[in-house]
Amino acid sequence: PYDSLLYMKSILRTGMMSMDPITGHVKAYVGGPDFNYFQYDMVSRGKRQIGSTAKPFLYTLAMEEDKTPCSMYLNSQPVFGNWAPRNSGKARIGEMVDLRWALTNSNNWISARLVAELQPRNLANKMRMFGITGVIEPTLPLALGTVDVPVKEMVAAYTTFANRGLRVDPIFVSRIEDNQGNVIYNAIPHRTEVTSEDAYYKILSILLNVVDSGTGASLRSRYGISAQMGGKTGTTNSNSDTWFMGFT
Repeated sequence: PYDSLLYMKSILRTGMMSMDPITGHVKAYVGGPDFNYFQYDMVSRGKRQIGSTAKPFLYTLAMEEDKTPCSMYLNSQPVFGNWAPRNSGKARIGEMVDLRWALTNSNNWISARLVAELQPRNLANKMRMFGITGVIEPTLPLALGTVDVPVKEMVAAYTTFANRGLRVDPIFVSRIEDNQGNVIYNAIPHRTEVTSEDAYYKILSILLNVVDSGTGASLRSRYGISAQMGGKTGTTNSNSDTWFMGFT
């Protein structure tokens, strides 16, 4: 039994969803690695910590509060009571860095300074506007993605960055007809304004940079994808969860 448990734990549990950010139509939906053995939907039912994929929510809030991609912050470890966030990298420690560089390189220290300045409750409210429905604790570590979110909600949230600040809810059924061919249901996209167009273009420029020269750059170098796209990587403690949210 122990060997069987180890084997099962070695298999990556994964989910993926793709949707049109304008119409809301879901284009692809993969609930798990193999339905024969894992009959659990990781897209809609599974909730996992989102890690640094939460940072664009924080940076969107910052862009609304008169910050710009060029706003400067000290890249040193902040301490808030008994919480001192850590960074995975050691680049530019002790220097003043701009928000574009910080998000491109997924810097935890700058995100911690930002959320302390903007207040965790405001970030929690902004995440609600992005469509996050679960429990959101308005604490400082929220900026680093401590909240549990299903893939479906994250994909819908990121439509904001491909749709000029408007989030669109996913549509799984576009039309229903009766047995006579009469249309009895037509899906209508439901859109929510999440951020202003001015703030949208500021955050968009940074998220494009994440793929061009940041933590998502392997999409270019390893996979040879040349399309203009943006996104954000996310990793939780001990690599328990690994995310990539992308958009074109």
